[in-house]
Amino acid sequence: MSRPAAPSLSLGELAQVAKAQLRGDGRFLVKGVAPLEEAGPQDLSFYQPPRSPQILRETRAGALILREQEAGLYGGHALISSNPYASFARVLQHLYPATRPVPGVEAGAWVASDARVHPGACIEAGVRVAAGAIVEDGCWLETGVVLGAGVRLGAGCHLFPGVKVYAGCEIGPDCTIHANAVIGADGFGFAPDGDAYVKIPHVGGVRIGRGVEIGANSCIDRGVMADTVIGDGVKIDNLVQIGHNVTVGEHTVIAGQTGVSGSTTIGAHCRIGGQVGFAGHIRIADGCIIAGQSAITHDLRTPGVYSGVLPARPARRWRRLVARFDALEEFAQRFKQWEKTAVARASAHREESDD
Repeated sequence: MSRPAAPSLSLGELAQVAKAQLRGDGRFLVKGVAPLEEAGPQDLSFYQPPRSPQILRETRAGALILREQEAGLYGGHALISSNPYASFARVLQHLYPATRPVPGVEAGAWVASDARVHPGACIEAGVRVAAGAIVEDGCWLETGVVLGAGVRLGAGCHLFPGVKVYAGCEIGPDCTIHANAVIGADGFGFAPDGDAYVKIPHVGGVRIGRGVEIGANSCIDRGVMADTVIGDGVKIDNLVQIGHNVTVGEHTVIAGQTGVSGSTTIGAHCRIGGQVGFAGHIRIADGCIIAGQSAITHDLRTPGVYSGVLPARPARRWRRLVARFDALEEFAQRFKQWEKTAVARASAHREESDD
């Protein structure tokens, strides 16, 4: 797939953009960016472990962003960074700045008479903005976006085609919400009543902080009485389900197909892999790293790396297995002690036999 042409910039200029240290000729012109395997003599790429360092000897890239530890393995022009991935991201943002639309309300959009749309916002054809909604400066609502009554959209937000934001939800500044995401639908709340279920009205909302990104087809449910809350800087992948009354702490990242059950609290600066399942009403400490496909059924009270998936069993058998799992460590310690004692006795016996 072809990429749009990037402007030619000197490596010295890009060193400042990347917040990296220049090694080599600052006048070297970078004419493009490419993966290490495909990069040519005028391209910039980056290297970061755990990739094999052998690629540094094989790449044809004219310049690389890499760490000081690997700089000696590459003979070309370089930008030295403690975080090459982040430095490369800054370069990409500089070379390929985000498209900004022409402000205004296009013909074919429908905006309620008492909605407040800033003149600097772009409302494309096919968008609906309901009564009392507020759209701040620099927002871009693409075709098919629907804002319900009383929605508040902070400055600089970009909503891709088909995003739906239900009534009463608040989205902070500089958020990006990708196609067909749904913010503020009712949570999965039904009270058992004999053989049927009584729907629980969801009268809370959703509050999303500053600089949040939400992937395509993800859903964030509104709260029952209080709000569902997504903190500043949270990044949510495609096809993620966030249940009612969930709180996600600032700068946590959540990978695709993860499901978070209602009233769970996830701390700040957590990293959550794909297809993780969270039970409801649990708390996850700040700074937890959770491997993909893990099943989280209880509180994680201390930061750390967590993982674990086991297939389903009949509930009674599963409870017995869990009890045995919990006893395994104690059993292992007892076995080690027994083994140590047995070895000592055997050694003593051999000594007696020799005598």
